[in-house]
Amino acid sequence: MSIALMLREGTAEKHHETETVPYLRAIFRGGLDPQTYTYQLESLKYVYEVMENLFEINKNDPILSKVYYSELNRLESLNEDITFFQKKFNTSLRGKISNATAKYIQYIESVASTRPAMLVAQSYVRYLGDLSGGQAIKKVLVKSFGLEGNDGTAFYEFPKISNLNEFKGIYRQALDTLPFDELQKKELLEEARTTFDLNKFLFLELDEDLRKNIGEEKYQSLFSAR
Repeated sequence: MSIALMLREGTAEKHHETETVPYLRAIFRGGLDPQTYTYQLESLKYVYEVMENLFEINKNDPILSKVYYSELNRLESLNEDITFFQKKFNTSLRGKISNATAKYIQYIESVASTRPAMLVAQSYVRYLGDLSGGQAIKKVLVKSFGLEGNDGTAFYEFPKISNLNEFKGIYRQALDTLPFDELQKKELLEEARTTFDLNKFLFLELDEDLRKNIGEEKYQSLFSAR
């Protein structure tokens, strides 16, 4: 089985777990508020800042170099969106790294220091997610917040990539060239599953913020039978 197919099939359950977190369900039901979304952008900023710095440091690594594409970098776009939401909706930042975000970052740094090749899992889960499900989230955000053009959605824009679907194919082909033996493939799959969990924990933390920011009554109404 190819590495790309192994990762897709082997993380399907974790993917589903993440998709069914109430926070994501609230987003797709139009219940997200600007303040909570700003917190999300802030958390992702810290994660991508660490991840992309580590990829830059290791970009000549014989393994990581095969899936290193600078056009995927998201840090600049996250900063752009944060600035937009602060100005447009007068939102604020936490001013500190949240607990779930800190654990996420610490894990990435630990992997980089001991098993840098396994950072491939971070790239796979994060960037393919942005190129795929992230595009659906973008459409919901535009509608929920009344956004125009690319204002507030830079995170989901990839101006250096002309065709997202074609690029995803190129990325998966690159994954399949990784010279991993069966043991390394198994380790990579476990890392991808762990990455989904780390992302899920971020959403669970944000779910608590959402409840506080929109109020319990409105929060509960998002999940009433429809």
